Amino acid sequence: MKKKTPLIGYTLIFLGTAFLVADADALFNMYYLHYASIIVGIVILLIYYLTTRSEKNLLCRIGFHKFEHVGWDDKVTFRLIYRCQRCGYEKKVIRSSGGGV
Repeated sequence: MKKKTPLIGYTLIFLGTAFLVADADALFNMYYLHYASIIVGIVILLIYYLTTRSEKNLLCRIGFHKFEHVGWDDKVTFRLIYRCQRCGYEKKVIRSSGGGV
């Protein structure tokens, strides 16, 4: 069940947004079901990420890292290394050359 929790949360957010964009309230009375679906989906995701991730900072647990550019990767050209200032999480990002060499 734990592996399906993000899928449930994202599905509720998507369905609420789809009902909102399609203006489904005009076809049948939903009693603000689309807003409730979005809010419940966000709450499910927040609770899941706060309980399953191991970072010390709460913002990093829910995915709001504060990245800074650390350097370039030696193996791959155009790959930058970023590190989070709060938790130390490191990610590598490939940037394009800008269209020409």
